[in-house]
Amino acid sequence: DHGMKISSPEEVVRYLGSLAKSEPRRARLVEYAQSWQGRPLVYLIISSVDNMARLEENQANMMRLANPAGLDGEEINELVESTVPVSWMSYGVHGDEISSSDAALLSAYHLLAADGSDRVNSILENSVVIIDPSQNPDGRARFVSHYRQTYGIEPAVHQLAAEHMQPWPGGRTNHYLFDMNRDWFALTQPETRGRVKHYLDFQPVVYVDVHEMGADASYYFPPPAEPFNPHITRTQKANLDLYGKANADAFDDFGFDYFTREIFDAYYPGYGDTWPGFHGAVGMTFEMSSARGLTTLRSDGSEVTYLDGVQRHFVSSITTMQTTADNRDELLHGFVKHRQSAMADKHHYLVAGGDRSMQRKMAELLLQQGVEVKQTSDKIRACGKTYKEGTIVISAGQPAGRLVRTMLDADSPAEKAFWEEKERKRAQGLEVELYDILAWSLPGLLNLQVDSCESNVSKLVAYRVDNVLKKVREAKLAYLVPWGSHSAIEFLSEALREDIVIRSAEKAFTMDGRDYEPGALIIKSDDNRERLHQQLQQLAGEYQVEVIPVDSSWTTSGINFGSNHVKQLIPPKIAIAWDVPTFSYAAGNTRYVIEREFGYPTTPVRTRHLAAPQLDHFDVLILPDGAGYGSILGKRGRDNLKAWVKDGGTMITMGRATRLLMKEGLDLMATRLEARGEVEDEKKKKTDQPKLSPATFIDSVQDYDDLLRTVTTKPDSLPGVLLKGEINQDHWLGGGVADTVNLMVTGDDIYTPLLEGTGTNLVKFLAEDEILVSGYMWEENRGQLAHKPAVMTREVGRGQVIGFTTDPAFRGYLYGLNVLLANAIFKAPAHVDTH
Repeated sequence: DHGMKISSPEEVVRYLGSLAKSEPRRARLVEYAQSWQGRPLVYLIISSVDNMARLEENQANMMRLANPAGLDGEEINELVESTVPVSWMSYGVHGDEISSSDAALLSAYHLLAADGSDRVNSILENSVVIIDPSQNPDGRARFVSHYRQTYGIEPAVHQLAAEHMQPWPGGRTNHYLFDMNRDWFALTQPETRGRVKHYLDFQPVVYVDVHEMGADASYYFPPPAEPFNPHITRTQKANLDLYGKANADAFDDFGFDYFTREIFDAYYPGYGDTWPGFHGAVGMTFEMSSARGLTTLRSDGSEVTYLDGVQRHFVSSITTMQTTADNRDELLHGFVKHRQSAMADKHHYLVAGGDRSMQRKMAELLLQQGVEVKQTSDKIRACGKTYKEGTIVISAGQPAGRLVRTMLDADSPAEKAFWEEKERKRAQGLEVELYDILAWSLPGLLNLQVDSCESNVSKLVAYRVDNVLKKVREAKLAYLVPWGSHSAIEFLSEALREDIVIRSAEKAFTMDGRDYEPGALIIKSDDNRERLHQQLQQLAGEYQVEVIPVDSSWTTSGINFGSNHVKQLIPPKIAIAWDVPTFSYAAGNTRYVIEREFGYPTTPVRTRHLAAPQLDHFDVLILPDGAGYGSILGKRGRDNLKAWVKDGGTMITMGRATRLLMKEGLDLMATRLEARGEVEDEKKKKTDQPKLSPATFIDSVQDYDDLLRTVTTKPDSLPGVLLKGEINQDHWLGGGVADTVNLMVTGDDIYTPLLEGTGTNLVKFLAEDEILVSGYMWEENRGQLAHKPAVMTREVGRGQVIGFTTDPAFRGYLYGLNVLLANAIFKAPAHVDTH
């Protein structure tokens, strides 16, 4: 009975498998990925017998329509006439949004069991339906396990009941605690990568992402709220109205409440309802109020049930499929026109500088998303500059050009009127609703220099991944590896795991006519086993790093190998604070970056256990972004952390966890959070008389607004913008890091700089007119953040603390910060006083 029991991921797959076996001529089950925990992700293809028999032909037709270069109007009409569109229905990207997956099962059953239904026959004859029932099986398994453990003899309806209150981290996220509805363009997770690959094989004309929201809401379907991403077209907006009106009519027939044009926007390109739009589909989100179990109580005294969610999602799903079938030709023609019009764009993007491994990362990310990437076959002249052979070039004049624009432009600006309204509300002290971050430019995230212009670019060939196994000559003395690339981080990580003894030169030197920047790795033959040469040869090929053999330690300038500025690195034992008060996204993202991007193991330690003496086993402790560490740790935990640092530990704090370092927490860093404006230094005088406020005279609306904003009010919160900081190149933590780095800034924490003698402002934000890389920033923040610290460090006893005021692991895609983060993790332990 659909809606009467919460299905586990295994039961979802088993049910769809049974349907496919029972109707092999009309249904096919496909496994498209496996989760981190090894669970299969599947979709069920359903259509008429005839359509299924020619499914591969239909796919080929869609691919031809998706790449319409050279097609004339008659050829397009013929293709449209012989092709049926694809409706891709995805459910449960958030594992605790549970009713959607059972609605997927009910929808699949209905399409195969409703013999004689004109509606179902029309859907099957005029479209192909893909049902992706559970996009996040690991998260769903976590929720279902918790629910079944806490369920009694009947549903406990109160929202405080244990069955509704998920323990940290909850079931929303996947194994690495990623919100996969933010991962579409980043492709950090295997679930997303698999889905995108198969999506591009089918090129659906509609993609629906089915969700749940708070229990007190009703039901949401498009059209979405403002702002729209500027690369969503008028035709797509009209189609959103088309599907919205069709669902509204269906909901009216059943007497279901719904809302549109509120809360959920179509701006950030990492959603399941926006990313498909840049390929020409109509992307949509559906949201149902959630029971987070079988039944829960709303604040008005009514109840919402799991069955309610299954029924409403079933109605919207079938209505959407029917709308696609009813508008078959129009949707296919609109899809082709979307792709054709993108090809008229004249913009080109040329990668002019930055880490070569990050250049390769960007090219591969775009290729995986169906973007054509090229490179120059010779030196060329474009955009008023000269570019060398092998320069990566991406043209916006291609079928996926709108995805290119939103991913590579510095900004995707919202309508001016939208920001004017936000500024009006902000001026009045009203809440400014922004659903997600405002900056995501790939060049900014990867810290690459990318030039854009409309000039002609010639001498282009298809981009190729140039994996060259460079032969490493056996050295008499040592091997050198330049530092400062993501590839070098992976090399170092694996080398340490293989017990290779590595030293780090924290000052520059010149040898054999070549300059080595600070951070270069020195691997001496005498320090290592006889098979060192074979190990390095293998690692050089695997990670595409340059390993340079040297037969002498003589340098012509800079330090020598025996300098005190050459430190032997240790394989660090890394602990990550786990559980409350860390934000689960931040904890998971941090662990993912270290384990999957760097390739190095970590140990999650529940925060309440940081008071244990066994902490001495670890060299590095990372406190991910989170608020309230002090209260969770208690006095015992705080004292233990201070003693651990002073005894030689390296503590790295991220985002709001850096508050713990201030006087009110561990008192390990002489900084404080700033209020809006200046705070008076004069201490308040104690008196028995009631405190009186100074007289005020309000002569204007501006005076009134200023009065409301007291000196104790925090700065306005930033919703997620990329800001530029400059590195202190004289500090060893800056070794190999680019002169400037880009940081994702959210929230309202602004720290005072460390004074001379109290530590180092390792990274500070640039000046007011240079700070903004991407996004929309309030002017007051721009001025107040200028020259303020983004990363601070201080030696404490025999150890040290490193405070990132933002989260360097945000969503796992701030690749441009990886060298700095790697320095803090792998090189900091070599700088503690071991005596």
